[in-house]
Amino acid sequence: MNGPRSLLIDISPLRESKPFRRIFVARLISLIGIGLLLVSVPVQMFDLTGSSAQVGAATAVTGITTFVGMIVGGSLADRFDRKRLILIGRGAAALAFAGLAVNAFGAVAATPSVAVLYGLAGFDGLIGALSSSALMAAVPTIIARDKLVAVGALSALTVRVGTAVSPGIAGFIIAGAGVEWAYVVAACLATTTVLILIGLPSMPPTAPVVGAPPKPAPEDGEPSATTPPSFVRFILEQRVVSGVMIVGVLAMVGAGVVALLPALVAERFDGDARATGLLYAAVATGAMIAALTSGWLASVQRPGRILVTALTAAFVVQIFFGLAPVAWLALALLLVIGFIEAIQEVLRYSIIQHHTPGPLLGRVNGIWMAQEVGGVTVGALVAGAFGTIWVASEAIVYYGIVMVVLSLIAALTLRSLVGVRREPAPEHAVS
Repeated sequence: MNGPRSLLIDISPLRESKPFRRIFVARLISLIGIGLLLVSVPVQMFDLTGSSAQVGAATAVTGITTFVGMIVGGSLADRFDRKRLILIGRGAAALAFAGLAVNAFGAVAATPSVAVLYGLAGFDGLIGALSSSALMAAVPTIIARDKLVAVGALSALTVRVGTAVSPGIAGFIIAGAGVEWAYVVAACLATTTVLILIGLPSMPPTAPVVGAPPKPAPEDGEPSATTPPSFVRFILEQRVVSGVMIVGVLAMVGAGVVALLPALVAERFDGDARATGLLYAAVATGAMIAALTSGWLASVQRPGRILVTALTAAFVVQIFFGLAPVAWLALALLLVIGFIEAIQEVLRYSIIQHHTPGPLLGRVNGIWMAQEVGGVTVGALVAGAFGTIWVASEAIVYYGIVMVVLSLIAALTLRSLVGVRREPAPEHAVS
């Protein structure tokens, strides 16, 4: 594909693979449902308690259980049929949403229970992450390896669309009918995803990765080809995947700088709430543009080099963002940051899936997703600490300088990742 069309997102995985179409649609619906939860739980918690500390605690519970669920779910996805885990996860999520609705309607007690709200929100984070780990592990077994960049871009796009759409939907439902009906809608959406995903084929952890080169026959005394490789040995010896993990941690820690945006608006833009909203939206908009114009990434011959270059570039732009004296320039720079971050996201996804054997995809993807969730949390804490030492604009600049130094160290030391080359596409893809 040449010309302008090569810049556009590659949707061929949706045309070529019916199982992937099911996963794509179900994941988009699921993200909207999860978005409803992320808005509804804080709103209801504040209505019940009037405490911002309780709201923060409820959010933290969901975040912690999500982190744990990704680790546990990754391990389970390498032991049991991934389709079964996905269906269990989505079915349990539907029940959790229904439980939240029952609690919100006051059907069990005279008033909704705060303890039940905590428990079900935490359970949903745990079980939702379990199904996400299994789903991520299953995709390379149904899509050809040369389509993994396109899959990563489509995945990034669904996340951005879900993030952009779900808060508005939640606000509309809560304002018009009440928080209990937001839970009802979320339960219906989760049930819909179960019905869609029932049609998936069986996806055991031993299923071959589509397009992977055949394994040579084992010599006498070596483990058989069906023996799962050692996870610990793989992580220690596969420098490309471990390099991507390190880059991912740096990227997520750096993204924590968004914690300083409200203070920056107060310092430079007269505390205008509209400016705060636009700054947050600019990052997501830039990422969406990158996903929609990601076709060129499939032809990149040195994806590792592009990845570490993009990592450093994002932090350099972050420094200029901290120096931006006017709102329009700050918005433009955040748009660029979002664009570069999405490029990194697509490349990290494709490199990890491409270099991980099928029996380890669950654990590797679980750890990858968990470290990204944890990285953002740590980054926000560190950025917030910088904000206690310097004013917001200076804190952003100094934080960016630290991250540039760390990214340059990564570029110099992660030689296996920097040197990785794109393998030629197979002559035919399996649909």
